[in-house]
Order: sequence, then structure tokens, then C-alpha cells
Amino acid sequence: MHEDIKQLVRTLYKDSTGRPFELTDGQAELFELIFKKKYPRIHVMTYTRYGKSEVISMAVLTRIATFPEKWAIVAGQEAKAHIIMDYVIRHIFDNEYTRQKFIIGPGESAENIQRYRNKKRINFNIDKGKLGELFICSAKEAMGFGAANVVEDESALVSEQDHALVMRMLGDQRDNFLVKVGNPWQSEHFKKSYEDITYHKFVVDYKQGIKEGRLTPAYVDEMRKQPFFDILYECKFPEEGIADEKGWIPLFTRDEIERAMVDIGVGFGVNKLGIDVAGGGNNFSVIVQRYTNLARIVHKTQESDTMLLGEAVMNFKKKEDERGQKILPQNIAIDKIGIGRGLYDVLAKNLPGIYGVDGASQPLYDKDTFVNERAEMYWRAKEWIKKGGKLLRDDDWYQLAHIKYKVKLSGTKGKLQIISKDELLRQGIPSPDVADAFAMTFVTEDVMDKTEEEKEQEIQGVEYSKINLFNPFQL
Repeated sequence: MHEDIKQLVRTLYKDSTGRPFELTDGQAELFELIFKKKYPRIHVMTYTRYGKSEVISMAVLTRIATFPEKWAIVAGQEAKAHIIMDYVIRHIFDNEYTRQKFIIGPGESAENIQRYRNKKRINFNIDKGKLGELFICSAKEAMGFGAANVVEDESALVSEQDHALVMRMLGDQRDNFLVKVGNPWQSEHFKKSYEDITYHKFVVDYKQGIKEGRLTPAYVDEMRKQPFFDILYECKFPEEGIADEKGWIPLFTRDEIERAMVDIGVGFGVNKLGIDVAGGGNNFSVIVQRYTNLARIVHKTQESDTMLLGEAVMNFKKKEDERGQKILPQNIAIDKIGIGRGLYDVLAKNLPGIYGVDGASQPLYDKDTFVNERAEMYWRAKEWIKKGGKLLRDDDWYQLAHIKYKVKLSGTKGKLQIISKDELLRQGIPSPDVADAFAMTFVTEDVMDKTEEEKEQEIQGVEYSKINLFNPFQL
């Protein structure tokens, strides 16, 4: 399929190793859709890392080196738009056709342009002074520019208001062409274009990726365990109606919470504590204990004296240690921001190694997926419940149903963020103290000491190193 397109790209462009660029069938179709401008409106969704940015760059480059047209790459942030431009500049010098038509400005050199690839606007001499032009801008800047041909990258992460500016940018041109590229995040305008019959749809999910040899079944199985698999690999929009008017999506459903709750249960494995310190008013200070298989609320009070909460932590740890269920300091997490800072400092002196949680800080394990530490620990909590973790029955667990997420454009990537306490308060929802204390037990990896390892070996009859701490969940 598309052998003419494959041969064209193979002839003109090189991959990162210097070899002729080989397109898959799907990539060749995407190239053709854009290079030939086959439809005035195109909606593009592919699984992540399909190579769509580079394919689009080569299609746009070939177009502007051939026809006297003006093109724009627009994104929520200019840095994101620069990704495609970076590929364009990189490929200009792959062949004589685009190299000779490329206009090098006064004081510039091909070597510097190729090395730094920091240009925001490039031009090509087509014929007798007619130019092929390409520039990049953020969606907010779109109103100040005009272009008849627009690629809106990471379109779902462009706000409704900014997308309207892009459409006005196109509206100034009689014949215009728009390509909306992205993943199916919760976005009204991106979802509408997917449903709009006037848009041609180009969708490539992980199944086609396997068929084309770009993905392996083993890799797909591994990625199923990661956040957003349905969005990033299955190319599916979130279920209809689950997002509120601001785009927040519930992280936990009530059904998931109810299925996780049990009336009785014996905890085993790691022994962790999460401590949320009340900020006054109607808020509660909470201690949640979580084992490998089971979590329970062990302390909840509106007492304003944080030192009493510190005593409660120390006394509970002492009792657990005495009964052979040792709690390692590194398995204790406490909010260290605001009113919790003083208590954290006191506990840290008595229990060196405890973890102070700053929800706004960088994620510990996956900075590419999560906006901050709060988002990462809550997602890990969701995965624990999804894999069978149980909650000792208490109505306070329903606080988890108020925890919501959405995707925020951070730098050049879409990252998961969790709704803040302040935003919940604006919606009339009290501080989720129990939910936060529970989530804090996931901020660090589960660590068991040698005594507990030996105990697990005796109970389970297997080597500890072979135990999957998320399986089995036996009660």
C-alpha cells in the first residue's frame, strides 16, 4: 500500500541512523493525507510514540518546498509546536531538493540552523519570488497570525477558547486546511471533531502498531499497567458523561470503592502509615494503616494539638512493633506542608527516615506522566485497588469518590494532575483527609525488613523475592 509515497520518502529523507526513511503503511497514509491535502479537515489520533510528529514534519516540509503556501504549526504551548518544527529543520538537509530551495537568512549558516534548530519561521523559494512558508506559535498567539494551512498539535490539550482563536486564524482564508492531531483526552472540541462527519478520521491503535511491527505484544501487556492505556494505546475517549463541566474525571468510582470494602480482614506483608494533619475548622487529622493487602483507618480526630497526633503515631508504632508487626520509619509518610511541618520535624527527630510529603513537589518515579507527587501517589493508590487491594469497611472511604483527575499540558507533554483541596472546597466538598492519608501510603515503594521477609516466607511457603506485593490479596 502507498508504495509511491513510501518511495518518495525513502528517496528524500533519512532516519536517525542515516539510512533511507522507511514508512509503515499507516505512516505512509498519514503522509499522503497531509502532503496531498486530501480533505480540508483531518482528525488524527494514533497510539503514543507512533512517530506521527516526524511523519507530519516530512509531509509539511515536502509541501512547502513544492507549493507557494503558508503553513502554521500551532499547539497549546510554543514549545510543543517546536517539536514538529525541529523535525522539519532536521530533514531539510537530507536531500538536495529541499536544501536548495531553503532560504538561509542574512547572518545565518546552514550548519548553525541544522545544529540548533531553534528557528520559529522558515521559507522556501518556490518560483519567481513565490514562497513556501512555515511558522510556529502557541494557540494563544494564533489571532495575531494568518495561515491557510494549520496543523494543531496536541489538539485535545488546547483549551476551547484558544482553539476558537485557531479557527479564527483559518477563517481569514477562503480555502483553508486543518489537521487536528492528538490523543483522546477529555476535550470538547477535539471530541466534536472526531464525531463530525466533515472531518476525515485517521486512527491507529496499538493493534495496528503490532501488525506493522512497531510494537510487540509483550510491550503492550507491560503498558497496560501504566496510566492512560485506553487513551494512549487504544485511542479511546473517556466514557461519555463522566467528566464534570471543568473536565475533571473521577479517579475512583463508587462501585470500585464498594467492591474493595470488606467487613473483616487480616493484613499481611508491608506495614505502612499515612498521616494527614488537620488544617483546622471541620478538617480531621487522620492516620491510615496499609498492609500489602488491606488498608484501615486507625485514628481520626479534630483535636487541634498536633503534638497529640504525634503521640498517637508513636504509640501506634510502638504497639505494632511489640506485636511483631514492625513499622519501619521509611514506611511512615506525613504531610509536611503548612500545619503538618512542625509535626513532621518532631517525628523526623524521633524516627529518622520518615517521609515528608509535599504534594506539589516533583514525582519520585515518573516525571513524564504525573504533574506532581500528589498525582503519582493517588494513581498508585488507584492501581492498588484495581489489583485487588481491600479497605476495611468505613463510610469515610467514600471520600475517594471525590478525587478526580484530568490531563494538564506541562512543557511539551500531557501529564496527569489530581484535583486540589482548594478546588474541591470551591465545589462544596470538604477536605478528603482520609483519602489523602491513604494515598500517602503509596508515595514511596513498599519496604519490608528482614524479619518480616522471613515471616512471609514461613507463611507463604515461597521465597520472599518471588512474592508480588500486589498479589495475592488473600484475606
